[in-house]
Amino acid sequence: MSKKEPRHAKTEDVVQQEQVEIKTEPNGLDNVEQKSDGQSQVLSSQDENTARLEAEVNRLTEELEKQKDQFMRKLADMDNYRKRLVREKETAVLFANEKLINDLIPILDDFDRAIDAAQTTTDVASYVEGIKLIQAQLLGMLDKNWGLKVMESTVGKEFSPHDHEACMMEQSEQYQHDTVLAELQKGYYLHDRVLRTAKVKVGKPI
Repeated sequence: MSKKEPRHAKTEDVVQQEQVEIKTEPNGLDNVEQKSDGQSQVLSSQDENTARLEAEVNRLTEELEKQKDQFMRKLADMDNYRKRLVREKETAVLFANEKLINDLIPILDDFDRAIDAAQTTTDVASYVEGIKLIQAQLLGMLDKNWGLKVMESTVGKEFSPHDHEACMMEQSEQYQHDTVLAELQKGYYLHDRVLRTAKVKVGKPI
């Protein structure tokens, strides 16, 4: 009986070791489950980041399209504004002399009446006076409304290259300097600027 006891004791040790191994197996399964849960959390976090990035991309894309649309609208407005300015400028140039024409029309009417009167009048002196009145009316209107002035006659005065254009010359010892002998065509000022020089005959000293 004494020889069988050690074998029985060995069997109990083996049983206890197996029980210990069996008890440790559930711990290994727990570790696997914990790792699986961690991986799931990481994947879930990545999905959330991806979703946020996609949402931001969509928002920026919509904002870009909105800005592009606003830019194209403003570009079209600017083009329409430029075209309107061109049309207004062309119209302004086309009708720039409208006021002048309106001022001239009544005087043209006076000339028409003078021409009609010339067909029947026998009083030449009165007719000439009527023409002079129309001329005075025309010059007065141009002076008052448009700043056009007739140069005063400078016959007998010193020649001025600024106001005069010498068309004819005559040399004589009697002249002390270049002198205007005759006015061949009137000169005009527009405000304080020479619009047209007077054409004159000039006497030059020898």
